[in-house]
Amino acid sequence: MTHDEPHQPAQPLDGGQDLKDALHHVFDGQIPNFGAYNLVFADRLPHDGPAPGTGSSTGAPDALTAFVVGYRWRPTELMIAPVHLGAITAAGVPAEVNMTNLAHALQWDEDGSYEVGTSTGRIFRFDVRAEHVLDVGPGRPLSLGQELDLIDFSAFMEEFIARA
Repeated sequence: MTHDEPHQPAQPLDGGQDLKDALHHVFDGQIPNFGAYNLVFADRLPHDGPAPGTGSSTGAPDALTAFVVGYRWRPTELMIAPVHLGAITAAGVPAEVNMTNLAHALQWDEDGSYEVGTSTGRIFRFDVRAEHVLDVGPGRPLSLGQELDLIDFSAFMEEFIARA
């Protein structure tokens, strides 16, 4: 490649089941009863409160940090596990959000993202989509499809928000 040639961004590769398995491994390694949860991948979004899991007031997420969100219908709860995309490893302490510590839950009108806050002041804002492109390193974007998972998660969040 010469300096005159335009740089073509890499097309996302299909992460497939291997990527899903790696994300499951991050979640499963931190949550004792991991089998009780359905999982979705979520992009971490900025918000006005403390950065998720950090206690800092920047509100700006680390570009390489996202969430694996575990959810279960009974008992109704979310388990939010930060994941570092560069190495697909745990990036912090998971947070449990249930009916005993839920301060608020909402879906933002402008972009459809979700926000949940706990009674201890932790705020998590995230976006779950049918198709994500994960930047796991230079030149290695991976696509992650979760169309069916999104349908179930959206129904769960509708009920979770209604109970908030």
